[in-house]
Amino acid sequence: SDRSLLSYKGRILLADDSPANQMVALAMLRDSGCTVDTASNGLEAVEAVRNLPYDLVLMDISMPEMDGLEATGAIRDLPGRAGTLPVIAMTAHAIVGDKDRFVSAGMNDYISKPVTKHRLYEILDRWLPRENITMSDDAMTTADTTRSPVLDTGVFDQLARDTSPEIVPKMLAAFSKETHGRIEVLKQLAGTGSDAADFVQLQREAHTLKSSAATFGAIELHRIARDVEAACRNNEPASARDMLTELIASGERAVAAVEGYLEGQPSPQSQAAAP
Repeated sequence: SDRSLLSYKGRILLADDSPANQMVALAMLRDSGCTVDTASNGLEAVEAVRNLPYDLVLMDISMPEMDGLEATGAIRDLPGRAGTLPVIAMTAHAIVGDKDRFVSAGMNDYISKPVTKHRLYEILDRWLPRENITMSDDAMTTADTTRSPVLDTGVFDQLARDTSPEIVPKMLAAFSKETHGRIEVLKQLAGTGSDAADFVQLQREAHTLKSSAATFGAIELHRIARDVEAACRNNEPASARDMLTELIASGERAVAAVEGYLEGQPSPQSQAAAP
């Protein structure tokens, strides 16, 4: 059945020289619906913005190689859309006059460290569009098909409401195991010839992956599986084969994302032991 999910839309660059800080922010952004990339200094941030279409930059002020203010200046000098994208300062020591300094450097807003999820999502609300993603077996009608997140964990909340919270981890584990098995089948198909039976099987595998991916919020896998199935159905074997490597990689990312999510959930035993 169709599921409507409220999600942000876009690609975020997180520039911070601390791996631990990156980890915290990435965890907070995990269920935002956005694609998030990281950079470890200002030079990497400017290079990333030059090469990829970002919608928002979260920019640490104090970084080696090039600090956040210099990096923002360099981004503002870039041609086209890249030069105008919102850059949000992240600073551990917000003092009087800092905001003026950030604004004069070309930054749009700032967030103080330690960053809270509430404050971070206020920033997303202010600077990114939101959309209803309709996930269905036939199409993801309003999702941005060029930049889909690997996993939308908001679906799990809906699954918990539709079933029960206790059973969701078991269902996710089953999805992970099933998808892993289908990836192995796809790898075998990738290594064989191109006879008609292979494409019948590829179409069937892609269809099933498309459907289960929609159920479990694996947005990227849903999109690619849908495209592979369509290519098989439209008798475009070369196109389907070209996308097969991407489908396998996307399936592996979905499995890794689900397993990562499950590892982050408290076990039933620890929940039972809690007062």
